[in-house]
Amino acid sequence: MQTHRREQPQSLSASPPVSSIVYQIPLGQLGAYRGNPLVVRSDHPQDLVTQLLPTDLGNLAYIQLYGLPSGTDVLMHWAEGLAIDLVLDNPGQDFPTLYGYAKLLDNHPVRVTLPIESGFEKAVKLASSLEFAVRLKIGQHPPTLIESLARLLGDYLHKSMVTQPIECFHSLLLGFYRDEPVNLWAIQEEDPALIRYVDEQGTEHLPGRLGGLACGPAPENFVADWSNRLSADGAECADCPFFSPCRGYFKWPGRDYDCAGVKALLATLRQAADELRADIAAAKSRSGTTP
Repeated sequence: MQTHRREQPQSLSASPPVSSIVYQIPLGQLGAYRGNPLVVRSDHPQDLVTQLLPTDLGNLAYIQLYGLPSGTDVLMHWAEGLAIDLVLDNPGQDFPTLYGYAKLLDNHPVRVTLPIESGFEKAVKLASSLEFAVRLKIGQHPPTLIESLARLLGDYLHKSMVTQPIECFHSLLLGFYRDEPVNLWAIQEEDPALIRYVDEQGTEHLPGRLGGLACGPAPENFVADWSNRLSADGAECADCPFFSPCRGYFKWPGRDYDCAGVKALLATLRQAADELRADIAAAKSRSGTTP
C-alpha cells in the first residue's frame, strides 16, 4: 500500500489533561467556563477575535465555525497555529463554499466536520484536495452509505491526493498499526469522560450522538457501562473482533443495527495496517536497520 502521509498539523481531537473535561461551549458561555479546557463555537468570526482574550488561547483545543460564515479574514493572523473546525451541516449542497476557507491554512490547521449523508463524498474529496483534515460523523448508516464509506476509505489508503487525516479512519489505522488500544468514542469526540456539550442556556449535555441524554451522576462511566452491558447480554459485540476499539459505538442508539458493513471497513483498516507494518519492516531489513 502507498505511504504518502506527510507530517500532519496539530491535532483537532480533544486531548485534555488527565482527569479534566473539555467543554464544547457557545461563545456566549465563555464567561462561565473561562479557565477550563474548551472548544468554543460561533458563527461570527469577528466575535471570536474580540471576545477571546489572549489568556484564553492556551485553554482552547480548537474553535468551531458554524453556518459557513463570511468574514473569516479576521482569523488569518489572529491566534496563529490555533486549530479551526468548519462544521458543514449540508455537505452535498454546501461543499463548494470550502474554497473560501483555504487561505486559513496559511496560519491555522483546518478541519471539516460533516455528516455522512447523500453527497458527502464530494465534500470530503474537495476538503482533501484543499488539504483540510476531515472528521466524519459516522454512525448507524444504511448499506448504500457504507458502500460510499468503503470507496472513501480506498481513496484514503491508496490515493496520493489525500494527505491529511480523515477520521475515524486515521486514528483507527494508527491504532492497528502500532498495536495500541484506541477508543472510537474518543476518536469521534463523543466520550463523556473526555468532553461535554454545553447549550446556549449553559446546560451541560453528553456529547455528540449522546446529546439527548442528560449528564447523570457518573457520565464519565457511560462508555464502560454501555460496552459491558452489550458484552454481558451476549449481543453481536460479544464475539466481535473489533469490540475493543468500538466499545459498542455502532450499537448506539439502535442495538439491533447490523454491523456487517462496519466490520468490513474495520477489517480493511486492520489489513492495511498489517501490510504497512510488513512493508516498513521489509524496507528496514533491506537497509540493514532494526525494525
